Amino acid sequence: MLLYLHGFRSVGLCYKGSLIASFAPNALTPNLPYVPDLAIELIENFIKKYQKTQKICLVGSSLGGYYATFLAEKYQLKAVLINPVINAYQTLLPAIGKVSISYNRESFIWTLDLVESLKKYYVEAINPSLYCVLLQKGDRILDYRVAAQKFKDSKLVIEEGGSHHFDNFLSQKDLLLSWDS
Repeated sequence: MLLYLHGFRSVGLCYKGSLIASFAPNALTPNLPYVPDLAIELIENFIKKYQKTQKICLVGSSLGGYYATFLAEKYQLKAVLINPVINAYQTLLPAIGKVSISYNRESFIWTLDLVESLKKYYVEAINPSLYCVLLQKGDRILDYRVAAQKFKDSKLVIEEGGSHHFDNFLSQKDLLLSWDS
């Protein structure tokens, strides 16, 4: 079962979440709360509910990749990370203020306390065998080299061009479906 964790300013059935739901009908693509502690709690509830009966593979994009790293280590789950945030508390510091969600008309207030709460989910040392990391060099939001360095001993797919959105995401379908095997 794929459990998709979307990025900051996104929703579960965003572009990638919708594609995952189309080729993996039993995938879960929840809307994560913008409050990090609540997002982690929701994801952990899904893991605890399904891990007894199904093999779970986390698929995390951007901030969802940061969350997926923390949870993959905690529960020893396989994870596919797509242009993941590595140091969320640094990356999302400039976002403090009113934030609009890309896929609907909703917004939320991002505060320094929320940024600080991300620190507890940072993972210093990883188990490289758990991860497949998809990066595109054309990502203008995050420097792909930071993730490539952190996950240098994991399976890395680094593509020329592209974007933070991860262009041609559907071309990774077989990899996503086989990573937890």
